[in-house]
Amino acid sequence: MMEDRCSHPQRHVLKMEEEEGTAAVACGSCAMFAILPKIAGSFTCSNCMLIALLKDKVQQLEERVATLQRIRELELFLEATEHTVSTKEETGDSPEKEASSPTQEPDIWRNVTQRSRRPRVRSDCLEIHNRFEVLSPSMEDEEQTPFEDLSLITVDQVYEDEQQSQSSGNVQATLERTAHGRTPTKPKRRRVVVIGDSLLRGTEAVICGPDKMSREVCCLPGAKIQDVTERLQGIIKPTDKYPFLLVHVGTNDTASNSLQKIKRDYEALGRKLKQLNAQIVISSVLPVERRGPGREGKIVEVNSWLRKWCKQERFGFLDHGLQFLEDGLLASDGLHLTTVGRNVFAKNLRNLIRRALN
Repeated sequence: MMEDRCSHPQRHVLKMEEEEGTAAVACGSCAMFAILPKIAGSFTCSNCMLIALLKDKVQQLEERVATLQRIRELELFLEATEHTVSTKEETGDSPEKEASSPTQEPDIWRNVTQRSRRPRVRSDCLEIHNRFEVLSPSMEDEEQTPFEDLSLITVDQVYEDEQQSQSSGNVQATLERTAHGRTPTKPKRRRVVVIGDSLLRGTEAVICGPDKMSREVCCLPGAKIQDVTERLQGIIKPTDKYPFLLVHVGTNDTASNSLQKIKRDYEALGRKLKQLNAQIVISSVLPVERRGPGREGKIVEVNSWLRKWCKQERFGFLDHGLQFLEDGLLASDGLHLTTVGRNVFAKNLRNLIRRALN
């Protein structure tokens, strides 16, 4: 009996299958075999089922992204239309007037005759008064005025403010010169400090360009939250009057520290920041790639907690979202930024500073 089994192992396996009622069934998708009880119909293995579920999830996400893009395009179109209509209303133009007005003739030479001037009527009593008011208060008044709420600022809001400030900056300067009769003296500028890890390397030119005397970037390569907390005392001076402090740190903490440890370090940083009498904004942790799903998920949880914590502590919060997952912004290591990504990151911080100071 033993010799028969050894000499014909395949026949023995087939005999066992017949006795036990099992069979080698091939998967309809990947053609891999599995020993299963005899079943009727097609068979799909667990791996192929998981792949099918993932494909469905990806398709649903793509549809949601496409829907959000269409909504964004419609919002931009509506904003542009509303801006055009409001501009025409301010200038007195309307679509009806444009339709009713005949086509203008090309400019031609005309003979202009001398017109009689009406005699000037002189008034016995002429009242003279200044109908303008001071638009920009002094530095002392600014210290008593509450600043804008920066509890949650997104990248889109920062870029919208940049466009508005560029269009209205010259108009405001002209009005100030008219009100004062001369160019007003600029008040003492607030000190602006941007501190954080190595992602700030190379952003000095963009951030400090508008005002190199009162702005500075403090880059601490490899720094964690505790390192920034220890360096704050030596960076912010007691003579600074309500400076603006922007903190970007946390990427290196997500590599080794737990979520609870990161929260405790942020809370210790918040207690230190409240002692400085400054306007505080915390920047969200930038996403990473090819660093494992555990670290990517931890960054999402940290940013979600940071948003709520900053609102509770009355700190500003700059949410970068998933902007840096676009192609060409993250370097090949999936952690640092390319030249293009560094420029985008620096502009985000610069525009936030402009929004806070204005």
